[in-house]
Amino acid sequence: MQDNRYLTDLRRGISDARLNAYRRPDDVGSLDVIARYLWNIALSEALYPTLQALEVTLRNDLHTAISARFDDALWFDRKPPILDVIEVDKVAVAKRELYLEHKPLEAGRLVAALSFGFWTSLFDRRYERIFWPSLLRPAFPSMPRRIRTRQELSRRLNQIRRLRNRVFHHESILNWRNPDLLLQHTRILEIITWMNPAMGETIALMDRFTVIYADGVPYFRTKVEQYFKDHP
Repeated sequence: MQDNRYLTDLRRGISDARLNAYRRPDDVGSLDVIARYLWNIALSEALYPTLQALEVTLRNDLHTAISARFDDALWFDRKPPILDVIEVDKVAVAKRELYLEHKPLEAGRLVAALSFGFWTSLFDRRYERIFWPSLLRPAFPSMPRRIRTRQELSRRLNQIRRLRNRVFHHESILNWRNPDLLLQHTRILEIITWMNPAMGETIALMDRFTVIYADGVPYFRTKVEQYFKDHP
């Protein structure tokens, strides 16, 4: 099937350079590539609720636990600092952003301004004696004891962080491995539930990822092919 004007314009809008990431040796034509591209968009969209819930829950959960641990809601400003220089610099950047936006430097606003990478970095071995293992139970009360370790959480959260970055930067996640997308999605929900079962149950009510995953490329190829026929 040759491209018509619709597909030619669509390819120009997306760019061949980006579409090349979605090509497969057995593709019949542009429809297969575009269908795979659309499936990637749908999968990324479907991951957003769980990724958003994880990020929000993690930062609030850790902030609560660390504040209680040091009896200080401004623990990121303690003197001498309990954070390494890399994280101190990230706090300074977040403060600068709040200042430029004319927002008060309140603990809650700063917690929200700090990146997901900042929060996952707190699970690095650098913070073993500062935060762990004393914060494991307060921060992850529903996590099974046999695997409730800083190392396990660091490994899982960094896998999620890499996937999150690909989703938020509009990159392909179709070939995601170690673990695969279905298992990664399950683990995101799992970590949310370990921190806050109510949040896990609530976000599951609107979770559509497994349905979109099951649709696969054929579903989107059918839709594009029909539009292709209707717009010769």
